[in-house]
Order: sequence, then C-alpha cells, then structure tokens
Amino acid sequence: MMLGLYVHIPFCVRRCPYCDFAIHIGAKDDLVTEYVAMLRRELENTLAAHAQSLPEQPLTSIFFGGGTPTFLSAATLAELLQTIHDTIAVAPDAEISIEANPDRLEEDKLTALHQAGWNRLSLGVQSFDDAALKRLGRTHNAQQGEAVFDGARRAGFDNISLDLIYALPGQSRASWHNTLERTVQLEPEHVSCYALTIEEGTPFAKRAERGHLIPVEDDNQAVLMQDAQEILQAAGLLRYEVSNYARPGRECQHNLNYWRGGNYLACGCGAHGHLNGQRWWNERAAPRYVQLMQEKNSARVGEETLTPRQRLSEIVMLGLRLREGFSLPATSQRLHLDARHELNGELQDLTQRGILLEDAGVVRLAPAAIPVADAVAARLIP
Repeated sequence: MMLGLYVHIPFCVRRCPYCDFAIHIGAKDDLVTEYVAMLRRELENTLAAHAQSLPEQPLTSIFFGGGTPTFLSAATLAELLQTIHDTIAVAPDAEISIEANPDRLEEDKLTALHQAGWNRLSLGVQSFDDAALKRLGRTHNAQQGEAVFDGARRAGFDNISLDLIYALPGQSRASWHNTLERTVQLEPEHVSCYALTIEEGTPFAKRAERGHLIPVEDDNQAVLMQDAQEILQAAGLLRYEVSNYARPGRECQHNLNYWRGGNYLACGCGAHGHLNGQRWWNERAAPRYVQLMQEKNSARVGEETLTPRQRLSEIVMLGLRLREGFSLPATSQRLHLDARHELNGELQDLTQRGILLEDAGVVRLAPAAIPVADAVAARLIP
C-alpha cells in the first residue's frame, strides 16, 4: 500500500501571470521563520498521529512543492526532511521529490539537497524559447534551464523531471518543436507537458477579458499535444498519463498514488490530504496559516467524507488519464459496490465504439481518445 506526503512551501520571488497556486510573494525573514516553525509542528503532529494509528505503514513518497521550495536554504529544507524521518517510518526506496525553478539555483545547493536525501528533482523550465519564457513571466532564460539541469546531474540527481508549458498565445509549432528537441537532448527521466490554462483571477485572465490574450483553440492544442507524444516517445519517454512521460520505471510514484485514488498526508498552507475517502485541506494564506497553527495547533479549514459513488467518480476521472487505466474488479472490492453497474450504462457503448478498451476488467482509453479523456470520463461518471 502506498502512502504519500505532500509538503507545501509557498514562497516565490514573484507570481507568474498564469499561476493561481497558494503562494506568498517575497517574504520578510520573520514570516519565513514562523512558517517553517509551524510547518515543522504540523509535520510532527500529523505524522506522529498517523504513525501511532498505522505503525506498519511507512511513507512511500514525499513531495516538497510550492511555490518554490528552494526559496528556503538547503539547511532549512534538510531540517524539515529530517523532521519527517524522525517522526514516521520512510520506506528505504521512497521517492523523495522537490520542485525547483532554474533561477538562482546554484550547484552547491543542489548537491546539499541530494546529500540530505532528495532523490528526485522536478525543474520548472517551462520552455527553451526565451520569447516564450518572457511571455510566461519567468525570470530565467533557456540557457539557465539547461545549465541547472547539467548542474543537477553533477550534484548526483539521476532522476530529473522537466515541466513544460505549451499552447501559449502566439506559440508556433516550430518553437514548441525546438523546446521538445532541446528537452530530449538533455535526456531527462521524466517530462510533464501542460497546456496553458487561463485561471480566474490571474493576470492572464484579466488580459483575456480585455481581449489582449487569445487562448489557443482546442484543435491546435491537440496538434501540439500530439507533437509532444511523437517526439518524446521517439526519445524513449513513454506517455503514462495524459500530460506525463517517463522512461520505464521512472514514472512519478507520488503522482501515480494521487491518480490511483490512494492515500496521502499533507502539510503546509493550501495543502490537501486524503485517507480512505476522508479529505481535508488547510488555510491557503501563509500568514493566516501561521496564525492558526500558533493559536489552534491546526490550520485545517475544511474536510469532507466522500461517498463510495464520489470516490468511484474520481477513480474513473483520474484512472482514464493513465495508460494503465483502472480495474473494475479492484475498484468494486475497494469501494464495496458494483463499479460496472454504476457506470451509467455507457461502458459497453464506449467499448463497442472503440473509444475505450477493456481487458480482464481493466478499462483504459484507446490511444486516439487520449485528447478527450475528460469528456469520456464525464460520460461514464455516475
């Protein structure tokens, strides 16, 4: 059984115009110090409680995300990771990931992080086109992205993921192909390709409302998505999720656990956790998170218990995004219901039409249907 832990570090130098994550721009030293102290307290409380109730279940993955986790010093990050190890068992082969941006990321810091125990690095390069990076509001250039990747290799990281964004307004196929080609030349173990989405309340959304930013049409997005699949898979990076590619055995275990509807603990502002159908979430704003932890010893601001049908809906929605699909017998046993019966009577029709494939009770998308995964799932979901 898998058990993940997500740790949120909200601090960023600036907010990218497309970002709607729970982040905090800049930070006075006192807020950073207080946040780290309260995060450590939450880690100790959450992990100790779980270790006591399920002592036989170690963490199988740890993911430090943000924000920009590397906004903090390597020493501070190492102390947080040590707190985790001191409080709960961590599997010997656990995947321990950290997100980082290429700007202001020195090789000695990467070396310190690797020595402290991180064995997977996720680099937010986003593009290898300087004009595209400028439009995205990024503070690094393509050359810096490549240099940091090389530095991470020298620091000892043998599992590196690159995040890319496509479907930028004005982006040409030639520009996207150039980014993909420069990506495969680096030989990363994993690549994530996300279409730009215009999130409400972001600077990009305001530009779109004024007509200054025209989103890329779905058909053109599908062409760019197909380009990514062809170029990345030709380089040995296999598509295992709609937006994610990996060399065999290098799939992101932490995210696979999410997509399979697994259990994961979560600490930090804006973090969401899930255990056996019970979901909870923390206060998003870093200052308020600190205040709640100081006053109440908890920053949890919401929770819900999912019904078996709600859990089935999530397993279908996320499972269809995976190359492996989802198992009807296993899902039925897990949720104590008849999954096949619950799926709106659409399963047989979609299978007969070749949109879905079923083998020994495992349902997955036909390759041609991958671009419309969410629409197919919506037809199945009760």
